[in-house]
This record gives sequence, C-alpha cells and structure tokens, in this order.
Amino acid sequence: MQPRLASALLAAVVAGLAVATGAAHAAAVPARRAARIPCRPAPGTTTIAQSRRARVFSDDRNGNDYACLYSDGRARYLSSSEHYEYRLVRFAGAYVAFVVNVEASDDHVGVMNLRTGRLQSLQAVSPTAQTGLAQCPIATLPICYVVGLQVDALVLKATGAAAWIATNSATPTIEVRRHDRRGLRILDHGTAILPSSLRLSGSALHWTDAGTERTATLL
Repeated sequence: MQPRLASALLAAVVAGLAVATGAAHAAAVPARRAARIPCRPAPGTTTIAQSRRARVFSDDRNGNDYACLYSDGRARYLSSSEHYEYRLVRFAGAYVAFVVNVEASDDHVGVMNLRTGRLQSLQAVSPTAQTGLAQCPIATLPICYVVGLQVDALVLKATGAAAWIATNSATPTIEVRRHDRRGLRILDHGTAILPSSLRLSGSALHWTDAGTERTATLL
C-alpha cells in the first residue's frame, strides 16, 4: 500500500472513531442527567400525583415531567417543558395510568410501565362512524388519543390493564372502554351512562347505565 493511501485510511479511521466516541458521549450525557433527577419528593421538583410507591412530578429546573417507582429509583421521562395538564392519574403495581389534556376538548389516555419506562407515542385517530367517538388502533396502545372527548373516569390494574369512560359533548355520546391483554374493547355506549361511575374491584369493572349497574372483567 502506498504511503499516501495508508495515511489517508488511517486518518479516516481516527476521524470515525472520534465521531463515534463523541456521539456515545453525547448520548450518555442526558442519561446521566436523568439519573440525577431525584425520584422521591425533593427541592427542585413539584409533585403532580403520588402514591406510597410512586409519583408523577415536574423538574422545576428543566420543566419536564417524569414518573418514578420508588423501589426502582429512576425518573422516567413523560413529556417536555411544553407539556399539558395531567387531569387524572392512577397508580397500580409498577404502572401509572394518566389522562393528559392536550387542548380544550382533547384528552390523551396513557399507561407507563415504571420498571421499563415503556410509553408509546401519542397518535391521532379518526372518529368512528357509529358513535362519533375516537377509534384507538390496537398497535398504538397502551396510548390512546381520543379526539374531541373528555375522559371523566379512569381505573388501572396492577397488570397494566386500564379502563375509562369518555364523553363526546358534541354527540352527546358516552363510552366505556377497556384495554387489557385481550386488546381494546368498547364495553358500553349511550347517553345515560354516569361518567363518574366507573370503579374497579379486583378484576371486576362496574359502572352505571340508566340507573342500572353493569359489569365486565379487566384482565
């Protein structure tokens, strides 16, 4: 190999290593910064919601929102400083479920595994022809973007399964939805469902429709 060619190849290899090292270092910096964010309540953080085992909070220094399982001790990123209001938050086992108000009439429903930090991207979906309510593709769950709706009730099981009641004020129509290991299902819809009536007892869901209690399972 000619000296000039060898020198050029060596320079390219050195440059490549420098770029790779720099990229790895840049990627490691946010991770180290995230690791320094306190999990438990501490000065410089504002608690949004909490249980004995976990909490959702804002870091006052960067304005970002995080969720944390105390036994894990690691802050899991939820949203940037341009976040929205967390209207409903539920904790169960290693999971947190939440309703985020995106605009005046739009809600997001999300579930995060606090041990892994698994939280899928929020995605917009189209209204269903039958009810005017949003259809949530199974592939996007456990995040469901419900357009033009207000989520009034939310329950969560320690398996990460969740259920909620959403109201479309334009119709008006109310739906009871469930998402568990069987996928998404609309359990009930109509105009006489009591929006705040949803509750969970073990694996049994309960809600009130036209004054009658209805039930289903959450696995």
